[in-house]
Amino acid sequence: PVNVLFLLPVFFLQMTKSVTNPEELGGLASQMTNDYGHLALQGRMAAATAEPEEIGFQIKTRVQELGHGCIFLVQKAGALQICPTDSYTKRELIECARAVTEKVSLVLSALQAGNKGTQACITAASAVSGIIADLDTTIMFATAGTLNAENNESFADHR
Repeated sequence: PVNVLFLLPVFFLQMTKSVTNPEELGGLASQMTNDYGHLALQGRMAAATAEPEEIGFQIKTRVQELGHGCIFLVQKAGALQICPTDSYTKRELIECARAVTEKVSLVLSALQAGNKGTQACITAASAVSGIIADLDTTIMFATAGTLNAENNESFADHR
């Protein structure tokens, strides 16, 4: 399941970047749905074999919560495709992507509880996912011109 979990934040990042190109969202949502399907299958197997049983329940619950987050993300992506200029829907999509990234971290921590040897990878992936999400949000606002410049320089000068 960890391999699929490393791919999911990449798709969330691509989704938030696609706010400016909503036509790309359909393909990304489809790929994310497929990846989540693989994760759910692997998560079920990991939960069934986890010791103690409480860890298995935690894995199962967190994978389900991630699935609910993915559903909301796909719904927001569809809403943005219908109305690509709606800034409120764009913000909602970004917030859903951030929430899903957090849920990925929770799944990773549940898996880590069952497999102590992967803690370094999980910690690094979680930290990188958070940084990517924060940078992506800042880039989106800077590109849109909503951040106030301290001088007459543009974001394009620093990008």
